[in-house]
Amino acid sequence: MSRLSLPFRSFLFTLDNISEIAFDAAGKPDRLHTDTPVLMLAVQGRGTAVIDGRRHRLGKGSCFLLPPRTLLEASADTDSPLRVYWLAFQAAPVDAGANGELSFSSYGELNAQPIAKLAGMFDELYRVRSSRDELIQFRQHIRLQELLYELARSNYAQNDRHPSKEAVRRTIDGLHRLNAVAANVEDLAKQANIGKRQYTHLFKQLTGKSPVDYITDLRLNWAKKELLTSNESIQQIAQGAGFKDVYYFSRRFKQWVGQSPKQYVSHTRQGIRVVALYYANVLLSIGVKPIGANLTWWGGSAFLREQEQDIVDIGIEPSLEALSRLKPDLILINDYHNADYALLSQIAPTVMLPYEGGRSIYEDARLIGKLINKPQASEELQLRFERLAAEAREKLTGIVSRQATAAIVRFEQEGRRFTVFGDNYGRGGWPIYRGLRLGIPEPVRRCAIDSGLQIVQDLPIDELPTYAGSADYLFVADEGEGIEHVRNSPVWLSLPAVTQGRAHVLDQANFSYFDPISIEGQLGLLVQLLSERQKQSAS
Repeated sequence: MSRLSLPFRSFLFTLDNISEIAFDAAGKPDRLHTDTPVLMLAVQGRGTAVIDGRRHRLGKGSCFLLPPRTLLEASADTDSPLRVYWLAFQAAPVDAGANGELSFSSYGELNAQPIAKLAGMFDELYRVRSSRDELIQFRQHIRLQELLYELARSNYAQNDRHPSKEAVRRTIDGLHRLNAVAANVEDLAKQANIGKRQYTHLFKQLTGKSPVDYITDLRLNWAKKELLTSNESIQQIAQGAGFKDVYYFSRRFKQWVGQSPKQYVSHTRQGIRVVALYYANVLLSIGVKPIGANLTWWGGSAFLREQEQDIVDIGIEPSLEALSRLKPDLILINDYHNADYALLSQIAPTVMLPYEGGRSIYEDARLIGKLINKPQASEELQLRFERLAAEAREKLTGIVSRQATAAIVRFEQEGRRFTVFGDNYGRGGWPIYRGLRLGIPEPVRRCAIDSGLQIVQDLPIDELPTYAGSADYLFVADEGEGIEHVRNSPVWLSLPAVTQGRAHVLDQANFSYFDPISIEGQLGLLVQLLSERQKQSAS
C-alpha cells in the first residue's frame, strides 16, 4: 500500500466531481481516463483493473489514488457485477512557495479501512452531488477534506504493517519497468526476501494471477506489439519474448489471443484501425483511411479533402480518453509526441517514426506500408510520380531551361524575416527539385539540404539575395503573408527572378502538404503555372 502523505499545508483540495460506475458481470472491459487526481473505491463485487499496464485485483474496499493522465481498464468477474466510486478532485496551491502542480509519491493502492466508514463518506458525497445549494456545495468540499484526512490517517503506517506485501509489489513494478523476459519466480522471491510459496501467495493476492501466468502475459503482450510493429520473423519475436521453442510460443499465443501469430497479424492488418498523430496523409496515399488523425496541423490538402471526410480530428494534443474511444489497433507518431509514447502504448501498439530530413516521402510510405500489409504501395507510388514527372518535364521543354535554378521561401513577421525550404519539407520542394529537376542554389543546398535540416528559419530579410539572388525562379509559400509586405521592398525588387517575372506565389492548400498524392497534384499545378506565365510573357 502507498503511504498517503498529502501536502495539506501548501495545497487546498476541492471536489471536482463524483460518479458511480457499474461493470456488468463478465462484461467487456471499460477504459477510464483521469484528467485530475482521482480516488477510486470499489464498494461492491469483484473484478480486475489494469492501471498503467499493471494488473490489480478489485474487491469491496479496494481503493486507488490515480494521478492525472492515467489510463485504467477495469472489468467485473464472470459471476460478480462490480460497482466503484470515481471521485475527481483539484489541488490548488495556497502557499507562495508551493509548486503550481501537485506532485507526491503516494499515488497507488491505498488501505481503505474501516471500509464501512469510508464507503459511507463516499456515499454522502455522491448522494448530494447534483445539489445547487451553495452551502451544500461548500459542505461537499469539507467532506472531501475529511475523506482525505481519514485515508491519510489509515495509510500513514500501512507500509510498516505489511513489509512482505510491499516487497512483492516492488518486484511487480520492476517487471514492468525492466524486461520481464528473463524473470523467474525464484529470483523474484529472493528480491522480496521471502520464500517462493509465500511470494506466490502474495503475488496472487495482489494481481489475481500466479507469477508464471503474469510474466507470460507480459511476454505475450510484448510479442503482440512486435508482430504488428516490427519486420522480424516469428522465430525472432518468440526468442525476444523469452520462448526458446517457436512452436510452444505459437501454441501459447493462440491460447491467449485466440489466433495463431500469423492469423493475428493477417487479420489485424487487414482491417487495421490506425490513429495517426503524424503520417495521416501518407496513409491516405497508400489507400488506408485512419480512424483518427491530427487534421488540425496536417489536414487540409486540396488533393485529399474527400479522403479526409469522416476522419476524427484528434487535434495536436489529443486526450487519452478520446484516443481510447476510437479503439485503434495501431498509433503512428513522430518525435514530436515521443514524450507521450509510454502513455499511448497503453492504448494500442505505438510506432514512432522520427522526422529525418534525409528520408524521402517514399521511404516513409515503404516503412508504413510494411506495418499495414501494403509493402508494394510505396514502389507503385514512386514509379507513378516518376512517370508523371517525365511527362511534366516534356511539357515544359522550351519553357523552362534544363539549367534553370529555383529557391523556395516563406515570409514572416510582416516581411522582416523569411524561411528557406529544401527538397524534402513540403512547400513544393519535391516536385520542383525532384520532379521538374530545377537546380538548387548552392547556399540552399549547403544550409537546407546537405545539413539534413531541410528548413532554415528566422533569417533576416536582407539575407534574401544570399539564398535567392542566383535563382532563375523564386517560389513563395503563402502561409499567411505571401509577398504582401515585401513586394515594394528594394531587396525583393533586386532579385533577378522578380525582375524577369519568374516569382510565383504558392497557396497553402495546394502546396504546403507533403505526401505522395499531394506532390502529384502539385506537379500538375506547377506545369500549369509556368506554362501560363510563359504565355503571358510572350503576349
